[in-house]
Amino acid sequence: MNWMSKCVALVVAVTLAGCAGTKFVRPTESELTLGKTTEQEAMARLGKPFQEASGLSNGKQTRTLSYAYASMGAQAKTAGVTPVHALTLVFSEGKLVSKSYLSNLKEDATDFDDRKVPLIEVGKTSVAQVNALFGPAPGEAIFPAIKQPTGRAAIYTYQEMRGFTPSHKTLTVVFDPQGIVADVDYKNQGKWK
Repeated sequence: MNWMSKCVALVVAVTLAGCAGTKFVRPTESELTLGKTTEQEAMARLGKPFQEASGLSNGKQTRTLSYAYASMGAQAKTAGVTPVHALTLVFSEGKLVSKSYLSNLKEDATDFDDRKVPLIEVGKTSVAQVNALFGPAPGEAIFPAIKQPTGRAAIYTYQEMRGFTPSHKTLTVVFDPQGIVADVDYKNQGKWK
């Protein structure tokens, strides 16, 4: 199970358990910097995670800190959906290599228009064009969270939970060092209303 699947499983578990999880405030871009922020700095900023895990990604040891919170007093973007938000942080060699935020809260939902995914062309589409299609990415990753040692990925992820049925979609766009799309991975699971 990769780190994104773990994040989805965590949000589903928090929601199904009817548990609040770990209450946290979404950090600003400057508070969590890929390749610089340490695990200790992240925990000092965010507190104790709801879940911790260790693993291996592209031959490197990783540590994952997961924060998820089901906010029953909040309003979801879509009626009938359990309001949740989650943050997954992956560290390797003591430094942040991936951060991924998802939210279905009305005030900061990370939903994206997946009908535009076919407009992304490997070898042609630029970072600016992806941002124009989907907006700034709520997540990003570098090696070893992605295979390309010199690339960078933009991560878009969204989830809705209706009763006990989750729907989840994730778009990961990997850019080469020149900012051109090198790879696209899109997954859509569940039923959307």
